[in-house]
Amino acid sequence: MSQFIKKSTGITGLAVQPHARRILADLYQKTLKELQRIPPTAFYRQKMEEITKFRYDVIQKETDILKIEQTIFAGQVEELITQAENELQVIDLVAKTKAYELSDKNKPPMMRHQSIKANHHKPSKNNKNG
Repeated sequence: MSQFIKKSTGITGLAVQPHARRILADLYQKTLKELQRIPPTAFYRQKMEEITKFRYDVIQKETDILKIEQTIFAGQVEELITQAENELQVIDLVAKTKAYELSDKNKPPMMRHQSIKANHHKPSKNNKNG
């Protein structure tokens, strides 16, 4: 059975990548390595490792590009390459800024509002109820 050969991604500016599996394998391995810079308790690291390991496993077991795209279900392999490259930039940013740290993990940052004075609202003279 002959394998499908993609001629176009159908996305302007996104060329077909004939070595997508190899590129993705390299990117996913690098992603897993870079995630080590973030503490294992960080939710971001946990989810990214889960997603990356799943995708890496798919491309290791499957050679058919269409089946890879259908199984991962996150776009064409060329888009997956772009996503993986972008994620490496996000990992670097998260690691450098320690964005995974909150003072209280159960309490998101809150905005503080000025209190409203008790006499701020005076009833109208025309209001019979007020």
